[in-house]
Amino acid sequence: MTLQFDDADATDGWLIAAARDLDPPSGEVERLIASITTTVTRAVRPAHTLNTDVDGVKMSDRVVKALLATAIRAAIGRLVVYAQLVDDAGQVTAVRIGLVARYRDDLQEMSDRARDAVRDVLAATLGEHTSSAAAADIHVRWQDVYSRDWLN
Repeated sequence: MTLQFDDADATDGWLIAAARDLDPPSGEVERLIASITTTVTRAVRPAHTLNTDVDGVKMSDRVVKALLATAIRAAIGRLVVYAQLVDDAGQVTAVRIGLVARYRDDLQEMSDRARDAVRDVLAATLGEHTSSAAAADIHVRWQDVYSRDWLN
């Protein structure tokens, strides 16, 4: 399978390519990635600019989401299929993460590790002060099958 990148939006393509490099997908995971790849290339929107602790420095939400997906995948070895940064005028107030579980996963323990990874990424990209509200409001949702009604 080859990736098709939208030249105006290389971030989403990079995220998918990076996720594929972590583990060779097989079976159900391969079909899930193909489904997400198809959807991502059609859903292009301008990036949101997020505030940071440093005056005059802004961060793209796409960069933060790419780093979140990579950090979570590295921390717990599960595919991130949904990442949302809830922001109010550039201030991130909450984070929602969607993951695909495997049989016998300890979801509570893995959720805690995913939240730790999210906090680390937020602090590194936005700063401790700017990310404090979001670091206290991280929602992790697990499903065993990906659907288009994710988090509805």
